[in-house]
Amino acid sequence: MKKALLVLMGLVMVANAQTVNRTTNDVKIRQAMSAGGGNRMETVLYVKGQRMRNESAGVGFTTILQCDLKRTLTINEKTKAYLITPTDGMNPATGVSDGGGDPSSAPAPQNQPQRGGVVNITSTITDTGERREMFGFTARRIKTLLEKKASPDACDKDQKVETDGWYIDFQYSFDCPGQQQKYQPAPVRPQPGCKDEIRTKTTGSAKLGFPLIVTTTVYHPDGRTTSMTQEVLELSREPLSATLFDIPEGYTLAKDMQQLYGMDTTSMSATNQPTNSNTTSTSTTTAATTPANTPKKPGVLRIGLLLPNVQMSSGNATQAAEALRNSFANHLKGPNIEVVTLSARLPPLAIEEARRSQCDYILSASMNVKKGGGSMFGRRIADIAGAATGRIPSAGSAASGAIKARDEVTLEYKLDQVETAKSVLANKDKAKASADGEDVISPLVQKAAGDVVATTQKQ
Repeated sequence: MKKALLVLMGLVMVANAQTVNRTTNDVKIRQAMSAGGGNRMETVLYVKGQRMRNESAGVGFTTILQCDLKRTLTINEKTKAYLITPTDGMNPATGVSDGGGDPSSAPAPQNQPQRGGVVNITSTITDTGERREMFGFTARRIKTLLEKKASPDACDKDQKVETDGWYIDFQYSFDCPGQQQKYQPAPVRPQPGCKDEIRTKTTGSAKLGFPLIVTTTVYHPDGRTTSMTQEVLELSREPLSATLFDIPEGYTLAKDMQQLYGMDTTSMSATNQPTNSNTTSTSTTTAATTPANTPKKPGVLRIGLLLPNVQMSSGNATQAAEALRNSFANHLKGPNIEVVTLSARLPPLAIEEARRSQCDYILSASMNVKKGGGSMFGRRIADIAGAATGRIPSAGSAASGAIKARDEVTLEYKLDQVETAKSVLANKDKAKASADGEDVISPLVQKAAGDVVATTQKQ
């Protein structure tokens, strides 16, 4: 499954490396992406000169890449706040260049015996000859087939990937050095002591271009299939207002991610201070939560949120955990649901604290941000398919500036019923970032919150 996701995202999200005939300066692209017939997500991309705006439907966050100012704006429409993140390679906290280093690119250990076999990768590009009018263009149907055959002694395994799409001669102009360039796969450290010989072959010379609708299907050795569809729903070349690409009027600058998410830092500081010589409060109050000592209203469900466990190779994990918990609180709070924060870490203590706080449920979560990379096949597919599919990139991240292109985010969450101390929901979702700073976390939290609400309604 891990390799399948890598292949799918590599195919669907790689940059378009072809030169096409018609270009435009202002463009609006609304597209939908779905996997396996579900998990549909819509995004809207606006491009004007050196600026790009990206919106995710239903999330409430907008990101604006301002290349002329070398910064990204992350806008929270719920709190009417925005955060500025430099994009010039400088760490805003230290003023020192991040250096762009990637631990995954470090050389493999030396003096290890090499083993492996031969992996043959064959790609075939076919023009079906079918044509149809789409958005004022003549679209052509192109199919691609990539087959990987591994010898019995190879470290890798067999796999097959098919794409079926409609393409047009269109390219939008985005004047931002380094953002509209040919896809360059990140170097990946091979398995220790394992090295296959990769042999590639390409047949067919069909003309590709900008993808309007592409379905990618991965066939696994065990007979399973995984599919993803990317479809453009709207393609407009009308002039765009410059106000779309700037700070909205009336919005305030957040000093950090907590403020962007609506955390009441004053309340947090006050709550964490001792109230007298014998009592110390350890709970954290956010703008979307209810104080734990407030009596619960009749007919209202109360959910206790534990501090999530966050693992990431860069960035502030503690800050990310607080932001993740507050994001859950913002999505869950409603007329019939109250949310309180719990300070306990161990399950038995959490149950007892939840009972004292009159909670009906306890929600725990963990998030793991894994550095981008993948298998040799995934990298080869990305190279070949760079001309087969296009990327509609997004700029900035609503959840963490530490997210980089091809990072994989895994969100696990569990809902326990306080009365019975039994789990009523346990799930895990993944997403892969296609660009630096892309917000892949908010959609995961939104889906998880929806699952939690649906589960409580069934109980």
